[in-house]
Amino acid sequence: MHRRSSGRERSQWGAGDPLSSVLLDLRLSGTFFCHSEFGSPWALEIAERDFASFHFVASGECWLQPLPAGRRAEAVRLGPGDLVLLPRSPHQVFSSSKRRTGTALSVLPARELSAAVSVLRRGGEPVRWLVVCGGLRFEAGVAASLVGLLPEVVVLRATEASPIVASALSAMRQEATLARPGSATVMARLADVVVIHAIRAWLEKSRPQIGWLAALRDPQIGGALAAVHQRPEGAWSVSALARSAKLSRSRFSERFTALVGAAPMQYLAKLRMQRALELLRAEPLSVGELAARFGYDSEAAFARAFKRHTGVSPGSVRGVRLNGRRTRRAGATRRS
Repeated sequence: MHRRSSGRERSQWGAGDPLSSVLLDLRLSGTFFCHSEFGSPWALEIAERDFASFHFVASGECWLQPLPAGRRAEAVRLGPGDLVLLPRSPHQVFSSSKRRTGTALSVLPARELSAAVSVLRRGGEPVRWLVVCGGLRFEAGVAASLVGLLPEVVVLRATEASPIVASALSAMRQEATLARPGSATVMARLADVVVIHAIRAWLEKSRPQIGWLAALRDPQIGGALAAVHQRPEGAWSVSALARSAKLSRSRFSERFTALVGAAPMQYLAKLRMQRALELLRAEPLSVGELAARFGYDSEAAFARAFKRHTGVSPGSVRGVRLNGRRTRRAGATRRS
């Protein structure tokens, strides 16, 4: 039997580690895969995408050559069990040997097994390379701050992985090799685990002096930053946050702004609107309910703040969600 966690329990999770606490806010969605088998040398050219992408090597050795616009990037060699994450998915070439050009992925005859899984086979037998390419989206909230900090390429080596990640990578290799019923669902869950661990491993090794990550690591600012991520709807003020950081109001504001690049209340307002956007997309809440939840005196004031930070009105986001539900219901009615 599983016991439902209370909000109080959640607030204690990672309380002594602001980085872990904020990573709780990192959510992935829309994971999909192309399971590729190659019997002869190959080179895939992949256009720039508007989501994060990853490549997992189940067997064989390969090369990844990122080709970000206006910048030079080194090619990365990948071996069996290695995974590479590209948070911003630049133009790239993924190949069996070191290459800067290849066949456009979009013209290759991949067979779609479902909306989330496709299969590509080239070169006949025996299969010398087995790779899984995928895409996923980082949802709002902490992702906007985090993705901007990550490098062009994050590599998670099988030989350097923690026991948890090593087990997940091994399971991904097994699922990719056997392709059993339900493999796509299992691999989606495993990919989530591995990607988040890859990000965490990079974060733990990174030591920036300024910026959002430096603020998280700061012994005084980090706790306050984690607190607002845990409860952005809380009745926060600069004075309250300063007290939690054991700093004077002026010293807290000065240090927070220097590290994060935004004043405390500006950062909080943006975070609240990001969370409000997630809630509007996911739950049947009215604009008035959201305004009250985030401490606004009127719907109009909330709507103005929402549009200023997200670029869209709350009513348009709610309308898209409701229209999507109506479309799905209509489709279900026609099929029945």
